[in-house]
Amino acid sequence: MDPSRAFVTNVKRLIVKVGTAVVTRGDGRLAVGRLGALCEQLKELNSQGYEIVLVTSGAVGLGLQRLRYRKLVNSSLADLQNAQFELDGKACAAVGQSSLMALYDTLFSQLDVTSSQYLVTDTEFRDTSFRKQLSETVKSLLSLKVICCGKDRFENSDMTTSKLTGTKNKVNTRIYVVRL
Repeated sequence: MDPSRAFVTNVKRLIVKVGTAVVTRGDGRLAVGRLGALCEQLKELNSQGYEIVLVTSGAVGLGLQRLRYRKLVNSSLADLQNAQFELDGKACAAVGQSSLMALYDTLFSQLDVTSSQYLVTDTEFRDTSFRKQLSETVKSLLSLKVICCGKDRFENSDMTTSKLTGTKNKVNTRIYVVRL
């Protein structure tokens, strides 16, 4: 083993962060094959005894894709001539998050793995009592070999006030890892 990776031998818990570039393809659609391969790799690590926490991006992009399609389906011919329209970032995140988690749940279920979801805002995370409850919940889930999937909400990011026009917006999100 490479000496710089010797610390890995004592690792019990892995936190895997998957960014939008992993979750989506170049055209903005979900990279389903890539996500399937990721879930298979996480299942393998889980079965080797590692506790897995997955932090995932991609909800806004997926929501944008789904809402853009919905808007086009419900548009008149006149509306289609001016296909540029704005979508609310929070609406995209809400639609995309449920869709993304449904996909993860389906992929993990096919591998006989149970997954869970947690969403944490800045306000919630700053509450000591909440952090303690979250920590206990995550520990309990990990002890049951559940893969915990997390994504912070877009509180305190430029996504909360911006509109999406179909172009990629850079979003500054805060991901919190609870010290367990």
